[in-house]
Amino acid sequence: MKKSSLEKIIQDYLDGKIEESKLYELVQDYPLELVKKCFYDSMEVDYLLTKKYLKVDKEVAFKDFLHQIKKQTIPVKKLQNRRTYPFFKYAAIFLGVIGLGLGITTFLNSEDTHDTLTIGNEEVNLNLGDGNVKIVKGTESSDILDSEGRVIAKQTGNRISYKSTDKSGKIEYNEISVPNGKKFQLELSDGTIVHINSGSILKFPISFSVGNHRRVTLKGEAFFKVKKNEEHPFVVMTENFNVRVLGTEFNVSAYEEDSEASTVLVSGSVQLYDSLSPIKMQSKIKLIPGEKGTWNKDLKVLKRDMVDTTIYTSWIQGKLIFRDVPFKDIRKKLERRYNVTIVNTNLALDENTFSANFEEESIEEILEILDRTYEIEYEIKHNQIIIN
Repeated sequence: MKKSSLEKIIQDYLDGKIEESKLYELVQDYPLELVKKCFYDSMEVDYLLTKKYLKVDKEVAFKDFLHQIKKQTIPVKKLQNRRTYPFFKYAAIFLGVIGLGLGITTFLNSEDTHDTLTIGNEEVNLNLGDGNVKIVKGTESSDILDSEGRVIAKQTGNRISYKSTDKSGKIEYNEISVPNGKKFQLELSDGTIVHINSGSILKFPISFSVGNHRRVTLKGEAFFKVKKNEEHPFVVMTENFNVRVLGTEFNVSAYEEDSEASTVLVSGSVQLYDSLSPIKMQSKIKLIPGEKGTWNKDLKVLKRDMVDTTIYTSWIQGKLIFRDVPFKDIRKKLERRYNVTIVNTNLALDENTFSANFEEESIEEILEILDRTYEIEYEIKHNQIIIN
């Protein structure tokens, strides 16, 4: 097979023109060493031909490239002779390529000199609103009862389905807390499906009152597949903004510790508005499928952009996809996903951006990838991951 064809395949993937599954299929028949060479060559070309250099002479671009390498060298004695970061954002993608049986097993199973990391196993908590808290274990099935002893929902493993009932009068709420390291699924009484991500809390009515909006409150991240009801709009309330819909699929990320909160629309239509404004509906934006609405907590403004929605919804299938994401944000997601604490003492690293795909890897395997491929050193101390 021609090398030029392989180069085009790899560059198409880096440009986002083909998906990972297609990339894996197309490179199967090429020799490993040729795949490696073409991949590293493409990484360099991609760096030099970013938008920053589109109208710049290639010689000037290359000189600037060398200057950036020198400038980004980490001032730590034991790392002085190591490679720095300009190409590292593609390293995890390359690991995906060689992970097709081309050597990743040997790479990960080599001698490990790090201490053992003990990961806590917290359970999902369901606050029933009457002062009682039910511990929800994913290995069990049970009925959920209200304050009067009536069955209002059924738990089966990592899912709770609430019964469909029309109710007037006082609204009763339940609140579910999903700890780091866990995910959970709810079916609300109106048929709306909610996937709740790690480190999140959702407060919701056990039954939606006739004649009112369907309102839930979210801290953290969840994906909603809302049952359509034009007479009763569905509203997701967060600390900074609210999302108003009729029937649609969308993701909301509103963690308290994050600098931004966002909504990504997969299908249908949603309206975002500032929940802090005295006139709430005055500051609002409407999203169409494929758009992301972002609330900047410092600037207190809403903006929207076109995005690849799969990047923001892949966590439902147990995947983590990063595209040009600062390491400090990747750390937060890893902490939530694996219920670990990561302390980074390398401030320069925190601002570097990376692209990576993770699926079934354990946190230990990801740490080895960081250490051996990105050359980012770490140690486990007092059950914390310390990055040096």
